[in-house]
Amino acid sequence: MIDMTNNTRIKAIDSLRGLAVLLMVMVHAAATWSPYQSVQTTWFAYSIAGLGGLAAPLFVTIFGWGLIKSQSTQINNLIKALILLILQIIVNISSPHLYETFTPGILSLFGILILIKPLILKLSSNKLYFTVFWLGLVVVYLVNEYVLDLQGVNVWDDRVNTENMFTFFSHLILTGTYPLFPWISFAVVGAFLGSSITEGGKTLPRNNTTFLLIIIGVCYCLFSLILSSIEGSTWAHPTKGDHLNFFPANFGFIIGSMTGVFIFWLVIQEFSIAIFEAAGRISLTIYVVHFIPLTLMSNYENENNWTVMEASQAVVVFTTTWLIFAFVWNRLQWLTIENLIRKLSIS
Repeated sequence: MIDMTNNTRIKAIDSLRGLAVLLMVMVHAAATWSPYQSVQTTWFAYSIAGLGGLAAPLFVTIFGWGLIKSQSTQINNLIKALILLILQIIVNISSPHLYETFTPGILSLFGILILIKPLILKLSSNKLYFTVFWLGLVVVYLVNEYVLDLQGVNVWDDRVNTENMFTFFSHLILTGTYPLFPWISFAVVGAFLGSSITEGGKTLPRNNTTFLLIIIGVCYCLFSLILSSIEGSTWAHPTKGDHLNFFPANFGFIIGSMTGVFIFWLVIQEFSIAIFEAAGRISLTIYVVHFIPLTLMSNYENENNWTVMEASQAVVVFTTTWLIFAFVWNRLQWLTIENLIRKLSIS
C-alpha cells in the first residue's frame, strides 16, 4: 500500500493497488452487512467472496513488486515498518467489533515484510532460490495438513485473540488473519516479477509462462469446483471452505488467488484501465479510514432487517463512494497517510 518505488509512479501498479483496496472495502462491507446466517453456496455469494478474496493477495503481491523497486535505506524501512505497526493498532481500535487492540493484520504483515526485505530480495532474485522456496512451501503445507496443523483452527475469534505475547507472535507468524506464512509467498512472487526484465514497460511478462500458469490455475479451480459440487461440500469460504479457505489460507487458496492476481494484472496492464488509479495513490489512507464509517454503521443491517438486495445495494454504494472519494482526495495529497509517511521517513 505504501509507494515503495521512490516516487516513480507506474499507472498499472497504481490501478492494481486501487482495485485491491476497493475490493477490500467491498468484502469488509459485505461481511458487515451480510444478512446470511449460514454458509452460502450461491453464485452471488461465490462472486463476492471470490472478488473480495483477491484483495489481500493483490495487495501483498503488488507490495512485493514495489519492495524490490524501492531504494529506501535500512533506517527508512525501519521507520515505515514501525508506522505500519502503529496503523494496525489504530485500525484495530477503530474496529473493536472485529479485532482486539493488538491483533496482527495485513498492515503488520507489511511491516514484517519490510523488515525482512533482504530475505525477500534473495529469494526473488535467484531462480534456484525461488524454486526451492516454493518447494519448501509445498512441504510445509503437507506437514501442516497431515502432521502438525500449524495454521491453527478455522475460528475467527481464535485468530484475533491476543491474550499474551506468545499468542501475538504466533498470530504474526502462523495463526493470525494475515500471518507471515503463507502470505510471504505473494510478496516473493511480486518481488520476482519486479526483478524480471520485461519489454515495452510491462510490469507482468506477457509470455507463454504467464499464460500457462493462468491456465493451470483456472483448471485447478474448475476441477475443485466440480468436485465440490459432486461431494456436496463448500468449495470456497473465508473459514469453512473445503477446497479454497481464506482463514487460514490453504494451498488451494494460494493457487486460486495467485491465478486471479495474474488475470487482474494482465487485464489492467493490457487494456490500460485507469479508473482505479486515483484510489491506488491513496490506498493506505482509504484502507485505514474506511473502517471508521463501517464500524459506526455496523449495526444498520440488524436494526433495519435488510434483505439480500438491500444489503447488496449498500455494499455497492459504500464501495463506489470510496472510488469517488479517491478522485477528490487526490487533490489534497498533503492530507493523506502516504504523505505523512513520506515526511516522517528519512531520505
